Amino acid sequence: MGPMDYWLISHKDAGENETMGGLYRKTMGETGFLNHFSVVNIDQSLAKATNLGAKVAKGKEEIPNIGWFAILQDPDGNAFALFQASGRM
Repeated sequence: MGPMDYWLISHKDAGENETMGGLYRKTMGETGFLNHFSVVNIDQSLAKATNLGAKVAKGKEEIPNIGWFAILQDPDGNAFALFQASGRM
């Protein structure tokens, strides 16, 4: 995967480097939204989510110089992602 247009989102009252999300230009025919939840430890969060009934749709993957993400599906079939930053964003 090459470079992509990606923007970080913060609340107007957020502290310095306090990222709340991101937005990117669709490149592969994606449809709809995929909510990403920021977590402190993606491995622990993946284990907890699967213990609570979530299924892993895409295992943990690194985003170089950014962090890691994984895509899951809750017991009702709704997709969501977990994200762990590798450092300051």
